Amino acid sequence: MTEDENNSCALVLTGGGARAAYQVGVLKAISECFPRGQAIPFPILSGTSAGAINATALACYASCFHLGVRKLEYVWRHLKTDDVLRLQLSKVISHSLKSLLCGIIGKPSQIALPLFDNSPLERLLEKVIDFPRIDNNLLYGALEVLAITASNYNTGDSTTFYQGRPYHQPWARAGRSGRSAIIAPPHLMASSALPFIFKPCLLQNHHYGDGSIHQINPLSPAIHLGAKRILIISLGPDDVDSDTLPSDPSSSDIAGHLLDTIFTDALTSDIERLQRINNTIKLVPERKREQLALRHIDNLVLKPSKNLDELTHKHFHKLPYNIRALLRLFGVNAGDATGLASFLLFEKDYCRELIDLGYQDTQARLDEVCKFLNVPTK
Repeated sequence: MTEDENNSCALVLTGGGARAAYQVGVLKAISECFPRGQAIPFPILSGTSAGAINATALACYASCFHLGVRKLEYVWRHLKTDDVLRLQLSKVISHSLKSLLCGIIGKPSQIALPLFDNSPLERLLEKVIDFPRIDNNLLYGALEVLAITASNYNTGDSTTFYQGRPYHQPWARAGRSGRSAIIAPPHLMASSALPFIFKPCLLQNHHYGDGSIHQINPLSPAIHLGAKRILIISLGPDDVDSDTLPSDPSSSDIAGHLLDTIFTDALTSDIERLQRINNTIKLVPERKREQLALRHIDNLVLKPSKNLDELTHKHFHKLPYNIRALLRLFGVNAGDATGLASFLLFEKDYCRELIDLGYQDTQARLDEVCKFLNVPTK
């Protein structure tokens, strides 16, 4: 791999709440292919939602891939739900009653109140992520650019905030744009703020929510920032046999499918689109490609070998009691826990199982991964 190709290798991390622990296992397996003390093999980091948090943590330790992954793994392996969110049930009930009263007497309804308070997550980010290190890694060449995507509720656009070297330029396309920024906790809070679950985040007089909502082209930020090779860690489940789906889906089933749609459908479509474009580019003469600024982009997708929903069954009881009670209102029980629970199960035993699964899945494809990254297998 040439130096230019090495500087243009990107890692794309998608969202998925607690499921993002799987990404850590994948990264752990990949890190073992490299010598200790080596810089991250993905100078272009692009993340959305929980994937944005993992990407930022890696950016802070871009000069030492092993150390960054080790620190990230430690946090996920010791995580508790209370470290990320709290249920504000009394506020929800009070707000609902006030909204009902406003409707009865004809007054405008109040703004939507999220189910969960995510201020613990903000405190955790400030504690474990050393944001000034990002600029240091950019300055000394260990990192090319970090991109974090959020959804702009005011404009309906997908906005990517990027912190990179000076030659990276902002962009604007239909429904999406890129803006230079100094990445800080508010950007991560905005990117991971699921609608109705967490409150929107105010940035530069605009309200932002989870980056997956309006992100119809998840690979776009990495491509705009110069990626020629993209490794994608998807958290989407494998295809489910329609015979296994419930004939009468509960509210939880529907909520789980909606979350899966937000986090995985756009990525799947974008990967298919990229592959079609690559096949088309092969038919274009080399000189014409240069004139049209077309380039082939290699990509490799890593995804779970098991349906992550099914792994929640034995861990459901470890959620705080009030959250379990709320989920039961949506039809979620320990025996039939679905996608909705898997997004909120920030408990160390569940996260450790996902890390181990990610590690095992990547070990099983290690030759393919090493070939893609042009590193010798052990």
